[in-house]
Formats: sequence, C-alpha cells, structure tokens
Amino acid sequence: MALILAMGISRHKLGVPGEKELLGKGVSYCVDCDAHFFKGETVAVVGNESAAVSGALTMLFYANEVHLLCDALQVSEALSYQVRESDVHVHEGSKVVKIEGKNRVEGLTLDNGERLKLSGVFIELGAKGAIELAATLGVILDSEKMQYIVTDKQQQTNIPGIYAAGDICGPPWQMAKAVGEGCVAGLAAAKYVKAHRKT
Repeated sequence: MALILAMGISRHKLGVPGEKELLGKGVSYCVDCDAHFFKGETVAVVGNESAAVSGALTMLFYANEVHLLCDALQVSEALSYQVRESDVHVHEGSKVVKIEGKNRVEGLTLDNGERLKLSGVFIELGAKGAIELAATLGVILDSEKMQYIVTDKQQQTNIPGIYAAGDICGPPWQMAKAVGEGCVAGLAAAKYVKAHRKT
C-alpha cells in the first residue's frame, strides 16, 4: 500500500474588513501567481518574514509603487538591507485595519489612521501546513520553518510508501508545480506498490 499526501495548505488571514469580500478583486495570497495583474499599479505586501520581503522586491519588477507593511521585519540582515536600500516603501510598525473598495481594492487603512491609495494587496503571513499530520505519521518537515513536508525527487517522504505533492511541500504556489508533483508521486507510488506485491 502507498499513500499520497496532497491536501494543500491554508493561508493565514489578516482578518480585517474587506479581505474576504475583495479576494480575487485586488486581494491575493500569492505574489508569484498574481504579480502580472498589477503592472504599473500601486500595491502593498503585508507580512514580517522572508516571503513578504521577497514578494515586495519581486513586485518592483511589475508595479509602479510598492509598500511593505509589517510589525517588525524578521528576516536576515542581508534581506533587510536589500529591501531598505530598494524602492520599496517599508512601513515598519504598521498594521492594516481595513481593506477598502467596493468592486475592487481601492486602498488600505492603517492603525495610525493613515490611508494608502492602491489597487492590490498581497497578504504574505505564511500558511498552516502539515505539522499535525506529519507528527502523527512521523513524516519529516522542513528544518527552517517546520511547515512543509520534505520529499525527494520522486516525491517520497522519509517514510517508504508515503509520498507528498503540491502546496503541502512548500512554495512556489503554482498549479503547474502541484500537477507535476502529483504526477510524479502517482507514478512513484504505483511503482512502489507493484514492487511490493511481488515480495
């Protein structure tokens, strides 16, 4: 018997008014997926860690103006230096209290009363991964964040016969990646089952 884990992840939410209502209308949880929709526009990336900072730097290639909103940066010195020396407007110590807009994102309201006029907001607060499931099965997670399942090139975990594919294995959050990994995992799992039927 073989098992393939492909249940994805759940992104952490801001939990502010406008977030749910404007999802897909300027609110996104994936810079890599949606950056090209905001060419020449003003956007914000929300988050403290490397995904948010890297996302803000990536958006410089697409957007006209990029804001990074964070409590306090929790990244390496090199990444912190890179973003502070870039054209990204860093708003450290700022929190989003509302995402404004009717049919699409029009701006953000911050906890200090400031309002940023923009058309897109990328929420990069991490994701709920496979911690509980992995602990139950004994599957190894990544050493850096302990959120994603580690696999080899055949999508096999550290436990023979258990495979994983898609977002549960970590970024980038791309459908093509998930489909490809699923295909590899399916073929490898079938081969594993066939081999063990002979024994």
